[in-house]
Amino acid sequence: MAKVAVVATGLAMATSMLSLAPIAHAATSCSFTTDLTVGATGAAVTCLQQSLIANGYSIPAGATGYFGMQTKAAVAAWQAASGVSPAVGYFGPISRAAFTLGNTAGGATGGTSTVPGCLPGYAFSPATGQSCAAGSVSGLTGLGRLTNISSLGDVSSDLDEGDATTAVMGVSADATGGDVAIQRVDAEFTIASSGGSSNLNKYVSDVSLWLGSTKLASMDPALGDKDGRAWTYRFSGLSNAIIKSGATGNIYVKVTPVESIGADEDGDTITVDLDANSVRAVGGDGISDTYVADDTISGQTFTVSSSDAGTLTITAANDNPTASQVTTASTSTNGVKLLSFNMKAKNTNAVVTDVVASFGTSDDNLNDVISTVYLNKGSTVLKSKTLSTGTYGTITFSDVNQTISKDSTENYTITADLKGQTAALYVDGTTIVASTTTTGWDVSDVNGATVTPSAAAVGNTMTLTGQGISVALNGTPSSTLITAADPATTNSEDVRQFTIPFKVTAGDDDIYVSGATGTGEIAYATTTTSTGSSTDQGTANLSVGDTVSGDLVGSYYKVLAGTTRNFTLNVTYTATDDGYTGLQLSSINYGTGTGMGQTYSSNLNTFKTPDVYMSYTN
Repeated sequence: MAKVAVVATGLAMATSMLSLAPIAHAATSCSFTTDLTVGATGAAVTCLQQSLIANGYSIPAGATGYFGMQTKAAVAAWQAASGVSPAVGYFGPISRAAFTLGNTAGGATGGTSTVPGCLPGYAFSPATGQSCAAGSVSGLTGLGRLTNISSLGDVSSDLDEGDATTAVMGVSADATGGDVAIQRVDAEFTIASSGGSSNLNKYVSDVSLWLGSTKLASMDPALGDKDGRAWTYRFSGLSNAIIKSGATGNIYVKVTPVESIGADEDGDTITVDLDANSVRAVGGDGISDTYVADDTISGQTFTVSSSDAGTLTITAANDNPTASQVTTASTSTNGVKLLSFNMKAKNTNAVVTDVVASFGTSDDNLNDVISTVYLNKGSTVLKSKTLSTGTYGTITFSDVNQTISKDSTENYTITADLKGQTAALYVDGTTIVASTTTTGWDVSDVNGATVTPSAAAVGNTMTLTGQGISVALNGTPSSTLITAADPATTNSEDVRQFTIPFKVTAGDDDIYVSGATGTGEIAYATTTTSTGSSTDQGTANLSVGDTVSGDLVGSYYKVLAGTTRNFTLNVTYTATDDGYTGLQLSSINYGTGTGMGQTYSSNLNTFKTPDVYMSYTN
């Protein structure tokens, strides 16, 4: 993530992006002797682009010196805001005169500003997406930044013509170390090459940005930056886009489907992405960061279809189990959750008669590992089935008879009873996975028409161990400031203790867990999102909530077969440079004997504290 020093400091940085008045300073820096239009190049174009960008007009490619469609759109937005007519993006004699004279067309006076593209009665600028209402970011506290950025699952993939505004991309982020103001979000839409139009406005009539239930910005889909079948929309100059310290903000990209979809566009797939560095935000210190790593937010897809038939959208639920290790017994292990998924009906009620799921294993035969699988709704078992031989298989939960009401969402889970782990059946380390399918279902709408599920809900791999452990968080990872840096003293630094509580469950065998901390034992590191430098004080320790015969404190702890023990890892870091620091649990040394020697790392990527800002005075 790139950190950018901003010329303005503190809240001036946050508010500067809202001061998007028509250009009134150009005469001192740019000189235009010829008209400019698409295809023009040179220093005059570069200067025009730099001036437009500096005053808040969107040119995603930057000041390239080439007058392309992005520059044309930015000029048109400036013309509309400055009263230059016609506002078509041609930079001719009238525009050159208005530009040189700083003509604001009744705009920026007395400290107020005119938003590019806003006309009387507009709520949002069709050119920049920002609110036409005057606004500013104020009251930011702390040295905030965004952490724990991840995709949101509560978005829609099947839209119909005439639908209300609907979220098609979502991302959550935590404000850590102080309040955070969202300054800019870039969203990219890519239309699949399936014979339909490459223009997004043939599918949707509006593209908007939301923070929770608050609409931040809206853009005309025809005014995005087009590259082939891809469209990019930059939402900037945002008002009321603040995530308070310690809170989680949910950012959504929403669209409004057109009232009538064309036959060629009906059902075409559109992918929405937040690319690398597509989110910019600022804390109270006026330092701006860009967010979203290349692999953080995967593309989410949607379609716009004619509204005659019912649809059924299938998605993995937010509580879908992550890939992890599951302890098994030599007799049986029951109720292991393999998959959690949602079903949503659109246009009409959907009647679900049969549900089809697939199962896979690393063993030779599924029925060596799994005795019974269940389809559940809440605590109610709808149907149960046994599996056949082979490493992969599908089963049909028949006659489940579920009616999903129009526009409602219902949650279902698939659980399994596992056979006892013995050498004759399956070995330690065997994996299993479950998913739904898109074929074989029996679903109909109220008209009796067949409905095909939109997608498969995919489960994560579970690793089975009878001689190992399973590990889960036993609370919320946190940190506590022990000593604060003194700004008036040289070589003064923050000292902070980081804490991760977790619990370990043994299978059929007694297990020993290392009581030592460090590489090869209870291993830890700073989080991958840490930006500051810090030194481990060397006082890390692992504590346990009870006492068991066989413990050797500081060396190993005994977890009896079939039981769970609670542990707490404490690590103290001292800042050696300003920046954010967090603690991550990396691996656990364990074994059936006191020599241990086995390593557990499954699912530990979520065992981490929030990043916090640590100061150093030199």
